[in-house]
Amino acid sequence: MSSSLHNTKLEFDQKKNVFVTQLGEPDEEDYNVRKFPIVEESEWALVKDGTRTLQSTLLLQKQQEMAVVDQELESKRREFAVRMERCMNKQNELRVEQQKIKERVEKFDRFVRENEVKRQRALVKFQNERKQQEVREQELAVLQEKYQKLQRRQLKLINTIEDNRKFERYIQQVVDILPEGYLELSDNMMKGVISRYNTLEQANASLLQELMQKDDSIDKAQQDLAELNKSKTDEVLGYNSTIAALHTKLEKCYQMTHKKEEKTVRQKIHHRNQCQLYGQLELAIKNIVEMKCRAVKIKPGQPPHTLVEKLSIIEAYLTERESVFKISQEATTPASSPGPA
Repeated sequence: MSSSLHNTKLEFDQKKNVFVTQLGEPDEEDYNVRKFPIVEESEWALVKDGTRTLQSTLLLQKQQEMAVVDQELESKRREFAVRMERCMNKQNELRVEQQKIKERVEKFDRFVRENEVKRQRALVKFQNERKQQEVREQELAVLQEKYQKLQRRQLKLINTIEDNRKFERYIQQVVDILPEGYLELSDNMMKGVISRYNTLEQANASLLQELMQKDDSIDKAQQDLAELNKSKTDEVLGYNSTIAALHTKLEKCYQMTHKKEEKTVRQKIHHRNQCQLYGQLELAIKNIVEMKCRAVKIKPGQPPHTLVEKLSIIEAYLTERESVFKISQEATTPASSPGPA
């Protein structure tokens, strides 16, 4: 429809008005020319009602009719142009609307495809979840059955515990009256008593079975017990000898420790005496430096003389005295007498 409207064109004959004196056969070139014959005013023409009228009057009438027709044709042209413009606008609007509808259709198609894909995914997910749910339901049924079994077992154990309360009280009484050191130290004395009871019961059963089966095995058991006692006695003697040796070694260690302590005390006394002697010597050196050597007094803020510096001062003092003594000795000795070798 749009293509037909788009291709529609206004077709009409636009012929030129030409006045001629003679009418002849129309040529192909004069196809778009309207020819009007020109006659003299003396010629008359007949009209439809039978009256005679001048040809010039008829020509004027025709011209007026032609002007009216041209005006109507022009108004029709304008109207047709307006209609064509409206049609073109409608066509453009229709084209835009068709494009929008096409886009909407594409979007809707894409939306449908996406929904279909989502539906397929949701269906697959639903099937998987349904299978998982069936598996979970089966697991739940199994677990519920196990839970019921455990509940029945728990009830049975609770009844058993209630029935064994009296034995617990009895064992507690036994534990209370047991002598100290009868059982090894453990966190639960009742378990120790039960373990000891089980051990004794097993031993008693085995002994009764052996007693019922073999009477001679008692002697063998006694012999084994004697040998075991002997071996254990030997082991105890060995342990006692080891302990005695260790005691002897400990006594030696005590003696060595006592000697080392005495040596340490003597070293401390010697060190104290040496420190005392060192202090006396230092005090004597200080007195000699201050009284005999007349050392230069220390200025305020100046560190005191070290021991080496004090000994250097004493050495310089003695050297000076020695030189003075030699000079005095040489002065008192005659000039002819030779000096000391």
